Amino acid sequence: MADDSFDDQTWESFKPDAARAIRATQEFEDAVARTLDRPFDTQTYGGVESALEELRAAAPAAVRVSRLTAAGA
Repeated sequence: MADDSFDDQTWESFKPDAARAIRATQEFEDAVARTLDRPFDTQTYGGVESALEELRAAAPAAVRVSRLTAAGA
């Protein structure tokens, strides 16, 4: 049987933080890929800038997720 080390409160606080960090990372990767596909299309640059702003905003959530331990601390 699996050891459920995270308590419910820790798990519930983890989910939105993890989702935000993952979503911000994916948006950034997609924006960079679009720019690499069309490096001379300056309209793609704004997507990278917006995605970078979202990464910055999501950084605290990513840090909270990275500090969680299996014990839920």
